[in-house]
Amino acid sequence: MHEVEMEMRVLFVLLYISIFATILAGILAMLFLHLHPHFWWEEIPVFSAVYGFVGCVFIIVASKALGHHWLQKEEDYYEKR
Repeated sequence: MHEVEMEMRVLFVLLYISIFATILAGILAMLFLHLHPHFWWEEIPVFSAVYGFVGCVFIIVASKALGHHWLQKEEDYYEKR
């Protein structure tokens, strides 16, 4: 059991190091790379984050609606037949 705990601890340390490295790389890229926007909406601050969040919410709502109306059956659906 002790070996499993050590392996999990090592995996979590690697996970945290990789998250930190990704955030650091993003901050350094934002500070030193000056990319020019191709479209006007790319100049809006945090547009990509908001667009991604709205897209994710839309996918979740659409999949839940599809699941309720298309996949889910009434409780006695098979007893009626």
